[in-house]
Order: sequence, then structure tokens, then C-alpha cells
Amino acid sequence: MKYRSFLTAVIAGVTAASLVGCGSSSSEAPAPSSTDTAAPAETSVSAEPVSNDSINIELTTAPVGLHPLKTNDSPSTYVNGQIFETLYRRTYDGTAYDPLLAEELPEFSEDGTVATIKLRKGVTFHDGTPFTAEAVGYMIDSLKDENYGSQRPSIVESIDTYEIIDDNTIQLNLLYSDGVLVAKLAHTNGCIVNPALDQSQDLLVDATGAGTGPYQYVSSTAGSTYSLTAYDNYWGGAPDIKNVKFDVIADEATAVARLQTGEADLYPTIQADSYDTAAAIDGYTAVSETSSAVYFLNLRSRASQAVNPNMENKDFRKALIEAIDMPTYVDAVIGNQGSYPKSIVGPTLVGYTPEMDNANIAYDPDDAKAIIDANGWAGQEVIFLVSTREWHQTVAAYVQDQLSKVGINVTVVSEEWATYLADAKLDDYFDFCILSWSNVTGDGQQMLEPNFSIKNGVRTKYDNEEFDAAVDASAKSTVLAERQAALLEAVNLIQGDAIVAPLYSPNTAYVYNSAKFSNVIFDKGGQFNVKDFKAN
Repeated sequence: MKYRSFLTAVIAGVTAASLVGCGSSSSEAPAPSSTDTAAPAETSVSAEPVSNDSINIELTTAPVGLHPLKTNDSPSTYVNGQIFETLYRRTYDGTAYDPLLAEELPEFSEDGTVATIKLRKGVTFHDGTPFTAEAVGYMIDSLKDENYGSQRPSIVESIDTYEIIDDNTIQLNLLYSDGVLVAKLAHTNGCIVNPALDQSQDLLVDATGAGTGPYQYVSSTAGSTYSLTAYDNYWGGAPDIKNVKFDVIADEATAVARLQTGEADLYPTIQADSYDTAAAIDGYTAVSETSSAVYFLNLRSRASQAVNPNMENKDFRKALIEAIDMPTYVDAVIGNQGSYPKSIVGPTLVGYTPEMDNANIAYDPDDAKAIIDANGWAGQEVIFLVSTREWHQTVAAYVQDQLSKVGINVTVVSEEWATYLADAKLDDYFDFCILSWSNVTGDGQQMLEPNFSIKNGVRTKYDNEEFDAAVDASAKSTVLAERQAALLEAVNLIQGDAIVAPLYSPNTAYVYNSAKFSNVIFDKGGQFNVKDFKAN
């Protein structure tokens, strides 16, 4: 990986010396500098491989929990996506949706406000309970219940009522013609769970019997290991690989070392500076592909929700964004393992148009300094909330250094992942933070509504009725040009208000044991299905 000299100094030196004020209680080992890499393997894999009916997958961040409706982080989805299923699934190329627990795509009424969904027959939950339309109704009711704890109530927001026609047919009565209904019903936060078990056991820690997927839950040690085994009565037939084990490995260097020794078969989130090392391991294959994911800065915009009251001033927020040279960071640190998107709705999403790029607040340190000096803001302190994830730490050090050059002091507060996700919802706790979104549905409206609407944007807390109206309009049409126009308006508003600033769009980069497995593929949202893998 090529690094420019000043970035090497910033990231190697500033990471070690400048992450001040950190309130981390992380159980993870300290993240290494992004200039550190694991030593290249000099020989082929040394460990004796286990049989091909088992796969060992490593995660560097622990899942928040095993309940697909109550978690919305990638590590949880990696595990839960093997146990639970949705009505539809996004195709691997990201261009369409296939029926999953549904038998076919919905049949819509002429005005688009009634959707009839036929369900797959002969499906059972892992405890043997038949899957019926009642379970779909339970999912809808749960997501609509404000006290349930759903992470994505917006999935069912367009559904007014539903009618169970028979065990295998449900009719959705919509408030409007929803152009993203199928995309939303393909999101893992709309998975179907066993209603009886959801009411009798805590699925966050014990998912026994609760899913319909190809793998059933066996056991777990929270934050450490998660074991699954193939469900013999799976409606789609027995998967090639019988056992799946997820191990949580705290740091990147150890994760790569476990690939080198053959202890791990799949690492789904290989970092850019470790990619070449992992790609050189004998018997392993590294893959890097364009994804739908985006990492972005999330800025608070009301004094009551921030620590520094100046966050309420759009010019202050604009100056913060203008001071950060993200294109250079992406070029030097991420290289060909990602790209810099100018729009928060990126080019891989349905609804994107090139005009959205014009909403970007570009790097302009001279203007940032002029704004800060004119308002007497030099020496102001802002609180930057990040997680202990390595890439968060690297970006935090860079942002801290960049803002110091225009006279802004950044105090970085680092927290373990689950704590970070919770604290990022708090008022009067920080001024800006890093957020990421995998864009599992592949639709621009589902980038904006869950993250930034008044109702659902619990971490951004952006209060703009005009923005919400544009986002709503983008969902209430099935005409692409109309949807694009509404999304363009929404992007212009939120980026023009200096509420969000794209950091980079990482490639989906992963490494797997190609001596043991084939057909190891990921979708554009960075998700994978072990049942589709093949044992060699």
C-alpha cells in the first residue's frame, strides 16, 4: 500500500499520541497503526485443515445480539443472516430481488395500494413449527410496536393494515403506492422470527428454534464465539457445509495471522492495508469488489443535542467539513480498496443521479479558516465520538490533525462497539461521530429515511420537515424519474445543511480458504449466505 509521507506521520504518530480524552472501556486489544501489517507468510498454510463440512469465520467486532429485528449492525447480520430469512432477497449483483420466504413477487392492485404476497409452502421453523402468514403478521405488528425495540420500523411504515387470507397468503393494505416495498422486505431487520419463541425467550442471546434459515443456532459465548449447524429440514435442501463457527478476533493482525495458520477460513472485512498480505497466503483467495456501503461524518445541528453550542451554526459545521481532505485520505490510505463518494446517496444505489454530487461540501481549508477566524471560533473544542474499531481510530486521528490546522481542537471519545452505538443516540454527549451504512436494500430512499428522518434518525437528529417530505415523496412513486427528483432534493438539503459528509465507500473485501471452499460470494451490501458456498 502506498502512503504519502504526511499521512504516514499523521496516522502512525497521531494515532499513538493524539487520541486524547478517550472514554473507552473496550475489551478489544488496542488497534494497530494503519501502517502496520502482519508479516507475510513465507510458506504455505501450516495448520492441518479441518474437514470441509465446517467453516470458521472470523469477525473483528462482536455481534450486538442474535435477534434480527432488534439489531442492525453488520456483525450481527453476518450471524443472523444464516439463521433467519426475509420474504425477499437482493440478488448478488444488486440489480433485482428474488423471492425467499415469499413464493413470488407481490401482486399489486391497479393503484398500487394493495399488495398480495403468496408465501412458500412446506417451510418450518427450527423447532418444527410451520411457517405461516401469522408469522409475517407478527413481524409487521412487532416493527410497528414502539415498545418492541425494532431497529427499522420504517420497513413497515407504508403498511396500514394487513389481512391473512390463508396460511400461505397475506394482503398488505398500503397507505400509498410504495416504490421500495420489496426492497424493504428484503432487509434483515424484516426477518421472520418464530412468534411463540420470540415471546418466551430472549432471542438476543438465545436463537434456538427461532429461524427458518439453512442454519440453526447451537451455542454462543457472547462477544467470543457463535456456533451454528445445518437445519436438516430446511426447505431449500441441505447446504454443502454442515457447521458454521464465528470467532470474534480483536485486532486485524491476529485475524490475518489466523488465516496464515489455517485456523480461519473466511475473513469478511479485511482492511485495505492488510489485503495484499492476506492475498499472498497459499490456498486462500482475496476478493475486492465495489460495494453499496458508505462511511460518513454525522454532525449534530442543534445546541441542545451537541456539546459545543456552535454546532447549531451551519457555517461552523461547514467549516469543519471543509477542513478535512478526504479525497487525499482515500487515495493514500484506501487506494484501490474503495472510493470517495461526493453524495451520501452513492452511484450504486437506485435513485442516484450525477447531479447529487453537486451537493458535496468540498475540501477548502482556506475558506474554513476564513469562516473560523471571522467568527472568532479559533481554539473551539469539539467532541468526536468514535468506536474502537481500527478504521474509526485511523479516521479519528486524521480528522483531529486536519481540524487542528484551522484552529479547532478535537477531543476524541472512543467506545466499544455496542456502547458506541447506544451512546451515539444521546443528546449533549458529542458534536459529531462516524457512522456507516451497508445499504443492504440497494435503494437511496432506504439510505436517507432510516438514518436521517425526524422519526427514525435517532443518531443524526436532523429536524427538517422539507427534507422529510422529499424523502417521503421518493417512496410514494414507482416512476424512477420522479423518485430521482425527490431524492436529489433531499440530498441537496441534508448535505447543503452540512449535516453529513461522506468519508469513503469501502470495497467489499474478503479472504477465504479457496482450497476448501468455492462459490464464496458477497452481495453489494457486503452480506453473504454460507448455504450458497460449496465445499471442494
